Amino acid sequence: MIRNRAALPLILAAFFTTGTAVAAFASGFEKLRPHRAVYDLSLANSSDRSGIVGMTGRIVYEMTGSKCEGYAVRFRFFTQVQSSRKSFTNDQRTTSFESGDGKTFSFVNQSYLNGQLEQELRGKAKRDGQSTTVTITKPKSADVKLGSSIFMTQHIGMLIEAAQRQQTIVTAKVYDGSENGDQLVDTTAIIGKRRAEITNLTGEPATVSTQFSGENAWPISVSYFSTADSQTQGERLPVYQVSFVMHESGVSRDLKMQYDDYALKGDLKVIEYLKAEACD
Repeated sequence: MIRNRAALPLILAAFFTTGTAVAAFASGFEKLRPHRAVYDLSLANSSDRSGIVGMTGRIVYEMTGSKCEGYAVRFRFFTQVQSSRKSFTNDQRTTSFESGDGKTFSFVNQSYLNGQLEQELRGKAKRDGQSTTVTITKPKSADVKLGSSIFMTQHIGMLIEAAQRQQTIVTAKVYDGSENGDQLVDTTAIIGKRRAEITNLTGEPATVSTQFSGENAWPISVSYFSTADSQTQGERLPVYQVSFVMHESGVSRDLKMQYDDYALKGDLKVIEYLKAEACD
């Protein structure tokens, strides 16, 4: 199954402890702008083992809110896959809300196969000291206690501040409510040198590129690891890797998502900045 987590601008924090107060990385939110972004997806490459001969799709990502009232995210990851034997569609939809202090996180994840609902996951998570407590309400009730972590919007702020501080390698444990909602994910991010202006990217309309004129950005590559195999011997292999250009406004461009047997490319086609609520 195509994992929606790869499309999101999640990431990091090695020089932060995961219990750090939000105020410690508040500067990462200074230029964060609510927005709606649309990406067109295409197959970059695939192995013979995957059986995939073609793939197209779209990502729609919308973030609203502020550090005072909290952040709401709506996310849809749709793909149409052509394999050597059959074709099918995969549609993953996520709605989440994260409190401005980074302590609570609620989510609804839905996965559709060929238009039919295959799985729905609902839950809430709370950070308290050195633990993350998760309450799942659907498909069945469950309580899970995990280690210390951070949530998704915190990741964005930490990523931006890390880039501003010229950090090059940062790691963190993240909880994003994906899969069965009962695990954390280990992340390692590599941040490249700041670029004052990145315009005219291949695959982007000129009307999109010009909106980033003069805005700082950084090329970033992130590897995601399962925490389930953290105790295994030898080198750990990532479940998948994502690279993108991150702007200080929080907008990602030039997506590249590498899975075991195939890779996807995402081109930003539409960017719409939404009204930012005043924050006292």
